[in-house]
Amino acid sequence: MIALTVVTASWFAGTPAPAVASAPLEVAVTGGVISGRAAGGVAEYLGVPFAAPTGGAARFSAPRPVPPWPGVRPARDHGPQCPQNGYLPGLPPTGPTSEDCLTIDVYAPDRIPARPLPVMVFFHGGGYVTGSNSQYDAPTGMVADGDVIVAVPNYRLGPFGFMSLPELAAESGGATGTVGIQDQQAALRWVRDNAPAFGGDPGNVTIFGESAGGGSVCTHFAAPGSDDLYAKAIVQSGSCAQSPLVPGDRDDAFERSQRYADSVGCADAATRLACLRALPEATLLDSPSVRFDGPTPIWVPSIDGVVITRTLGAALAGDPRKRPLIVGNNSAEGALFVAESDYARGHVPDAASYERYVRQSFGGYADRVLARYPLDRYPSAAAAQTAVVTDGLFACPALFTSRAARDAGHPLWQYEFDQAPFGAANPVLPGAFHSAELPYLFSGLMGVPIPWTGASAAFATQMQRWWTTFAHTGDPNAAGSPQWSAWPESAGPGPDGPALIMRASGSFMIDDFAARHDCGFWAERER
Repeated sequence: MIALTVVTASWFAGTPAPAVASAPLEVAVTGGVISGRAAGGVAEYLGVPFAAPTGGAARFSAPRPVPPWPGVRPARDHGPQCPQNGYLPGLPPTGPTSEDCLTIDVYAPDRIPARPLPVMVFFHGGGYVTGSNSQYDAPTGMVADGDVIVAVPNYRLGPFGFMSLPELAAESGGATGTVGIQDQQAALRWVRDNAPAFGGDPGNVTIFGESAGGGSVCTHFAAPGSDDLYAKAIVQSGSCAQSPLVPGDRDDAFERSQRYADSVGCADAATRLACLRALPEATLLDSPSVRFDGPTPIWVPSIDGVVITRTLGAALAGDPRKRPLIVGNNSAEGALFVAESDYARGHVPDAASYERYVRQSFGGYADRVLARYPLDRYPSAAAAQTAVVTDGLFACPALFTSRAARDAGHPLWQYEFDQAPFGAANPVLPGAFHSAELPYLFSGLMGVPIPWTGASAAFATQMQRWWTTFAHTGDPNAAGSPQWSAWPESAGPGPDGPALIMRASGSFMIDDFAARHDCGFWAERER
């Protein structure tokens, strides 16, 4: 998620590991020949187009094939980010933006593999309105030590990726509100077609993502066009059940997009689509709905009946492949959202702001939430808000996702990340906040290497080993790793399985996850 990459740019500095071997840096892919570079034992191919530019008449439309280029195209720098605002008010985007943004970054071991390697495709977070592949620019440990290929695509965001209008449905055979997911599918097809050029196995693809990226992973289970494009999945802090990130109703999406079109001056239904396509990017971004603002995103995919055809719970149950899943959350997810909603705006949370936040986030269930999480139970309003967001929007939805997957017969491992990058008592970002696991999976974020030492370095290596072992075998367990027990196999409802608590001081299994996060209370929200 973009928040953590911004923070780590201020906190970390270091030096990447030296290259250890050589591999061809000129590679023929769809569209032409690219030339990468070797760095830190990894061959990097950056900013590779996987689809055509998306501006003008192509705005809001399905991704089109990438046009060929002459000669050898340099692939040593990230492509531009898809159009977006800065993460917080007053901040610009973290890099250049353009509607010619559908590029993918590929990281492969800097050596010729003895056999085709697993491919891991990472979908970035950012509430479907911010983020890019350039933030996640150093999967060095996973690639060099885990012997996998990692690919990170961009996808369209906000109204550019999730505009849903009847006239868009009419021109696209019914598909609407899903082009951001179609972009991800185009990237997965590109990976399928081009993985062998980098030494990868197109039949062994693991999709993984955090926050909206985790929600994207879930969404591919509900998208028939994705069925043959991946074999395993890891969902990090973006669940498939009872989450604000899940695809919404098409009619609601129509209403949302029509209100948005009115707000930017395109109110006439007869000319609305042409009007929206003619507006400058800056005008389309000049709306509160296109700014990241808390844990309840406005621009999410819709169940259009064409690209996304079913709810995510039904999708897990209806997956005939029973693909292996890792599902998890962080133990203090809500701390990041408190930092965004209050501290970043110069406000210390208090009783009034806590109640306001709960009412905005939980609507008709808010009174019950406030009664269940009273302020007098917590040392501060910030701690109460953190607990509500963690339990209600992340931990329990992760558990409900695990239950749905278990009931459908998926091999399943659940985790809770409980390591605090900046310390448990940090006044602004305490504990294992939302996105806190990312600097343990990636060796650098936004071009800033992360110099873990001692137990933290060993823990980062272990995190990467769990993820890459899963990509190789469909099971995260390996010799020398702490035992991570799978949920028991089941053909129907049964008792919850265990969860792995991930800590640098020692990871261990628990069997009381539901009680820790009051998931019985949150299950009633759906009834």
